[in-house]
Amino acid sequence: MRKGFSIVFVLIAIFAIHSMAFPAKIDPGKLGVIYYCAFPVTITLDGKFDDWPSVVPWHKVPHDRGTQPAPDDNDASYEFACVADENYLYVAFKVRDDKKVVGEDTGCNVWKDDSVEVYIDGGNEKANSYDANDSQVTIGRDNVGGDPEHPKLGGCVGQLQGPNTGTKAFVVDTDYGWAVEAALPLETWGIELRDGLVIGFNTHLNDDDDKGPRDHKLIWSEKDVADTSWKDPSVFGELKFVEVKLAVSPRDKLATVWGALKR
Repeated sequence: MRKGFSIVFVLIAIFAIHSMAFPAKIDPGKLGVIYYCAFPVTITLDGKFDDWPSVVPWHKVPHDRGTQPAPDDNDASYEFACVADENYLYVAFKVRDDKKVVGEDTGCNVWKDDSVEVYIDGGNEKANSYDANDSQVTIGRDNVGGDPEHPKLGGCVGQLQGPNTGTKAFVVDTDYGWAVEAALPLETWGIELRDGLVIGFNTHLNDDDDKGPRDHKLIWSEKDVADTSWKDPSVFGELKFVEVKLAVSPRDKLATVWGALKR
């Protein structure tokens, strides 16, 4: 009887602490306008998404949202989510892609192949040209099987170019297409994390179906109607950092709880 009571107590305690770890819901913001980014949450770059809290919102960019629409969502569409800790902005992508192309264009030209793009304006100045805290970071599917600590990056525009940002990225193939977990160092863009801080932000997807020129271009920001984010930060949307109390990795929280209850 005592053993059964102990097991029930452990399960109740674990459930209670997990319930306190995050609120029931995080405001998702508005598609194409603003994304609310929860912090502090630390992510392990492994492409599995199992340490992303379930309440973190995902924005879906459908096949027809961009300057080069795709026929349907399975051909090209994507979802992204963001969290942050004191050192990194983490951005995850789930890319639906029925024809995976890689290796035709690399380095600064990887935008012509299957790739995602993250845009950051650290000061949110909304200028019409890039300054020292504006960047395009392009992450190609050619990083599948590569070194996440030293990925191959594009985004060779402006003063602070993608390959020089210190961005880490883990890229994997999936049954629906491919996926990315990226860690962008906040200090690169001079971002001092605090509740309510707003930065300029955008995401894109490049989709190549036939080893020729890029076939589809999908864009999150509703202001970027002509695919000009690569030179004009004023068309970015926004990302707002929102502090979530007790927001820690569920994996770490479970280990802590179990260790305490075993004694």
